[in-house]
Amino acid sequence: MIRKRAFLSTLVFALAACSAKSDTTTTTASQTAGDFNVSTSFSPDPPKQGAETITVTVKDSAGSLVKGATVKISSMMPTMSMVGPNLSATDNGDGTYSAQTNLNYATQWKFDISIVAGGKSGLAHLSEDIK
Repeated sequence: MIRKRAFLSTLVFALAACSAKSDTTTTTASQTAGDFNVSTSFSPDPPKQGAETITVTVKDSAGSLVKGATVKISSMMPTMSMVGPNLSATDNGDGTYSAQTNLNYATQWKFDISIVAGGKSGLAHLSEDIK
């Protein structure tokens, strides 16, 4: 009887873990962008329709944070054939760059993130489903 209860408890726990709500939105992405490694994150997380902060972390090929870069973010909504805002991210002084925006529409958004620092450049692409 004890073994049966232990088995049932384990089974219930495993099923609960598998059935947890999953969201296909990737809220943090890391990719190579030319001479840089770029990570992005959103706040709130997962990203939602309305006010949103996009934070970009920039590292060089050695993995060191890059300070003093120029980071620009352009956005578009391909399913709606619309262009979104163009943003200039603020340098946070620690290798991260933040931009505030308003994602007015619940749709797929595409972001192009351009980075320029020390004579080097990179371009990252990101796609997010905003709900």
